[in-house]
Amino acid sequence: MYLVFGATGNVGGEVAAQFLQKGHAVRAFVRDEARARKQLPDGIEFAVGELDDPKSIAEATKGVDGVFFMQLEPSVEQAQSMIDAAHAANVKRIALLSSLGTSLQPYPMIGAMIAKRDEVFHKSDLDVTYLRANGLMSNALWWLDAIKKDGRVVDATDPGALAIVDPHDVGRIAVLALTEPGHAGKGYILNGPEALSAREQVAILTDVIDRPIEFTSVTPEELEQRHIADGMPEPNAKAMRNLNETFRAGRAGFLADDIANLTGTAPRTFRAWCESHAAEFA
Repeated sequence: MYLVFGATGNVGGEVAAQFLQKGHAVRAFVRDEARARKQLPDGIEFAVGELDDPKSIAEATKGVDGVFFMQLEPSVEQAQSMIDAAHAANVKRIALLSSLGTSLQPYPMIGAMIAKRDEVFHKSDLDVTYLRANGLMSNALWWLDAIKKDGRVVDATDPGALAIVDPHDVGRIAVLALTEPGHAGKGYILNGPEALSAREQVAILTDVIDRPIEFTSVTPEELEQRHIADGMPEPNAKAMRNLNETFRAGRAGFLADDIANLTGTAPRTFRAWCESHAAEFA
């Protein structure tokens, strides 16, 4: 039995599905079981709780062989609750969704927050594998509303290239790390097979869905002000600006071979991701 956090999301959903495909029992940690049942395949067990509720994490961890752990925000307190629950349930293996930003020096602002969270796991005696994902291909879905409404994408990272990764490939490494020996304490950089600018990503998406999409480049500062005007808290907008500056400078454009080396199969391309999700942009 494997416990999966974030199972209704793009990455956690892949992890849960791939565990099932390989014949493993899966328990999904969710806030809303009724909603989760509509999104997830049959055969999944549910544990209902909140990441800010240590008791629900502890209850969900009982009787499992390993945990895929992720958070929307890198909370140190939630991380400690997960570690405490693992100790209490005698669970050793954890695959932790981390970020490429923890491998960049100096850290981007968000990378520094994730690194602080990761350090809590480093200090534990658990067998943790750090999945340092680059940007996710599924983040293109953030453009969906603007494409459908205005036929355009507004971006603050061009011309910087980003080696985005398909959540499917992140799921492959998470399942491997939790079901095979030899991954404790390792950190893997997870990226796709090519580094693409946002403009190039939009061009590929345009070609796949056969629909014109205008690409509008703005500065990180301009997008920060738009976020604030739309109601985003200023610290969040500042962190997003810093992240966009990192991407714009091309600091996340390098390629690692960890996925191919670990699985023997190259990671999926962005074009392949677009083809499998074309209906969502129709």
